[in-house]
Amino acid sequence: MEKNINFTKEKYSIAGPLIDNSDIEEISKMMKIGWYGKKKYYYVEKFEKIFSSYHNRKYGLMTSNCTSAIQIVLKSINLKKNDEVIVPDITWISTASPIKMMNAKPIFCDVDKTNWCIDHKKVEDLITKKTKAIIAVDLYGNMPEMKKLELICKKNKILLLEDAAEALGSSQNNVKAGKFGKASFFSFHRTKTITTGEGGMILTDDKMIYEKCKFYRDNGRNFKNSYWCDDSFGKFMPSNIQGCLGYSQFKKIKKIIKKKGEILKSYNKYLKELKLIQLNQIKKGSINGAWSVAIVWDESYKKKSDFVIKKLNSKGLPTRPFFFPLSSMKTFSKKDKKSINKISYSISERGICLPSALIITEKEIKDYCIILKKILKD
Repeated sequence: MEKNINFTKEKYSIAGPLIDNSDIEEISKMMKIGWYGKKKYYYVEKFEKIFSSYHNRKYGLMTSNCTSAIQIVLKSINLKKNDEVIVPDITWISTASPIKMMNAKPIFCDVDKTNWCIDHKKVEDLITKKTKAIIAVDLYGNMPEMKKLELICKKNKILLLEDAAEALGSSQNNVKAGKFGKASFFSFHRTKTITTGEGGMILTDDKMIYEKCKFYRDNGRNFKNSYWCDDSFGKFMPSNIQGCLGYSQFKKIKKIIKKKGEILKSYNKYLKELKLIQLNQIKKGSINGAWSVAIVWDESYKKKSDFVIKKLNSKGLPTRPFFFPLSSMKTFSKKDKKSINKISYSISERGICLPSALIITEKEIKDYCIILKKILKD
């Protein structure tokens, strides 16, 4: 049987997985055995085990998606009404929306201009008596200064949580993304480095957190009496189909991370003649999993991201905007934070995401870069 599937190929695909016949064969096997008795969560548990082991974590708990993973952990650390959680201003809404759903308050911190992640130098000024935790986000595979954030949290007796949804394969000083903090979260959305269609994962080394998360993942169900609930909460159980696809995808993790690295390397190669631009950060002693390759250009180019996006689209080239500052969204704030979180707003206005699907070809990257360079130079 051939190794790869003949996709209906979309040129310059922004995001998407590497699916081959090994995934289809594993799913077919699951369909035959994975519905009854001890096999009903067989693949979920296998996936949890290999995923947590890869990250040197004691416990892994798969969820229906990453947003629910964050919400479950916030419930498990007893986040209460009016508690505060500090998050970077630039991230996807899933980092902050579970905080609001728990009737707590997200506090938006500006980002570092070099790694686009939460700026540890600005965090301490935001800590109050109400601060419960900091959620550090690994943006586009970049990672913030984790060790410095750990020291800040220890000093102020608050929790560090790591949103590693975009950083599978990244590491900092030989420590993998997802190993930091009291707990960490991953996403297996269809766009992510590996996919389960939808899905998430909680990793932790804390047995009590793990057991609470497992409890709240399934409606607050009593572990001994399956039809009695000791608390009321949402249901965020993954299916065995999701676990099966995750398990199959993860078995080729080295190949997938290598491909992501090659995509980032190609963009660096074909955009190197442009001066004063940033792509995903590559630091000595660290690895960038490069879930999505992003570019931020200097203000001297005098072009906003919406202008560049329109120009690319007019050439038939897809792209997507850099994440918007969450403080600019009415759901979180009625006040303009642009004057406070200047770096976040500036980067968002000068950045876009480049096609990074695992089926993209080097020729597509080269052709795309030719047009992007012309747009920025003109």
